[in-house]
Amino acid sequence: MCIFLVSAANAQTRYEEVASKFAEFYNQQSPDSLFNLYSPALKEKLTLEKTRTVWEGLHVEYGDLKSLKLLKQDTGFNMYKAGFAHQTLTLLLALSEDNLIEGYRLVPYDADKFPDQKNR
Repeated sequence: MCIFLVSAANAQTRYEEVASKFAEFYNQQSPDSLFNLYSPALKEKLTLEKTRTVWEGLHVEYGDLKSLKLLKQDTGFNMYKAGFAHQTLTLLLALSEDNLIEGYRLVPYDADKFPDQKNR
């Protein structure tokens, strides 16, 4: 039981560090820095050029990332409420065993799924 709790705490710390870097690099408009956090498999799927293009579009559409609040920790990914300047979205973030980003996705935020977050 203690080993599981320590492991879960370590996983949470890893996710918080990467999520913080994600927000920092996004706001600095530094897709190259984010790309360096990708797993080799993600680098193949989402090249540096694609990452630059996607981030440029996201920044124009949504503005700066003002806040990231953990909504749910699940096996293989964390879900965050991502408060952008122009809209609130949900960030799904998956890390590899090496603490590299295996995948991420921004999807519409559904406040009804997280009623305790409505006023935050």
